[in-house]
Amino acid sequence: MTTPGNRQRTNPLYNSNKLKLGLFCFNTCGTGFTLVPERYKVSWPRSVELVRTADALGLEAVVSASQWRGWVHDDPEHPSHNEFEPFTWCAGLGAVSTHCALIATFHAQVHSPAFVAKAISTIDHITGGRCGINIVAGSSKTTHGVFGKDIEDHDTRYRHTAEFVDVVRRFWTEEQDFDHQGEFYSVTGGISVPRPLEKPYPPIMNAGNSGRGQAFAARNADIALTLLHEHNADKWADQIAAYKQLARDEHGREIQIWTHGYLIIRDTAEEADAYLRYYAEENVDQIWVDSWVRELGEDAPKLRPEQQALMQRNWAAGGGMALVGTADQVAAKMQKLADAGVDGILLTAIEPEDMLGRVERELLPRLEKAGLRAPWAGRHVAAGEMAEVA
Repeated sequence: MTTPGNRQRTNPLYNSNKLKLGLFCFNTCGTGFTLVPERYKVSWPRSVELVRTADALGLEAVVSASQWRGWVHDDPEHPSHNEFEPFTWCAGLGAVSTHCALIATFHAQVHSPAFVAKAISTIDHITGGRCGINIVAGSSKTTHGVFGKDIEDHDTRYRHTAEFVDVVRRFWTEEQDFDHQGEFYSVTGGISVPRPLEKPYPPIMNAGNSGRGQAFAARNADIALTLLHEHNADKWADQIAAYKQLARDEHGREIQIWTHGYLIIRDTAEEADAYLRYYAEENVDQIWVDSWVRELGEDAPKLRPEQQALMQRNWAAGGGMALVGTADQVAAKMQKLADAGVDGILLTAIEPEDMLGRVERELLPRLEKAGLRAPWAGRHVAAGEMAEVA
């Protein structure tokens, strides 16, 4: 039986690897807005195979998405609607995995702290102390609409989410019943038993990019998931150092900085670029892209038309950092990110089984040689051994 203890002992998010790796959004149809027939289609058998492969390769995290429906309206059969509920998905995968952390994503405004505290504590016991939450401060009008809620203005949503974190931590740590009366939540006789195995509580991830978002993450998150722009590569180190220093100066806390990106490894850079064009340009799901642009609304970047075209291509490709090229090129880019202070990268791909096969054969040996990751004793899964599931 696993006994309660320091989360650094049980959760791989706190291991000594300089650059940690994880999978992102595979409880949905993925993050690429494409029509290619080989695009990822979420299913339970594929979910199990992906988490078991992540375990076998020593990856640190599997992070869910939380949309509740796709952004494409008036088309109930559109693949963007396919999504397994994040808490249940993480709990199920926790029962069939042994190493990686399972991170449940949710919007603070549509769930109660009492539910989240109990759900995550349950997952923490299922996994033996290797789960966490990715809390979203509410940016999707579509998701809020499913729950019959209006989206709040930028400042209000962060006040709301900050109070959520305060209350959920009380559920995890208070040893006596507690009452809470705040701006957004009222709790009478709050208690949640069993408490999490991880102490003081499971790690919290948050994607804070605006100034207000970074201030929230610096105060509340253990892992800040942030965007790093290709054209500002020379500023990555300063951007990350300032983020970490904000947490130290304002709150006396140490936080990890992670980013995310789509991974395409081929034998040549030309082959990798050709595959990217094939799925993200020649076979782009333009309806999906246009729906996402509308969803962003006033939060969409104000760009020139040519910049907007590049941004939309990046969204179609999977969003975040482009990790595209040969294994040497991708490893060199990951080295640059790690040197700038990035602690981890969440990976997406149109064909995740193929991606993980290439990660095992070509990428991990290079990252280990570079000293970014220690060799993983459990690594034994070859690409051809991964189950092929529909």
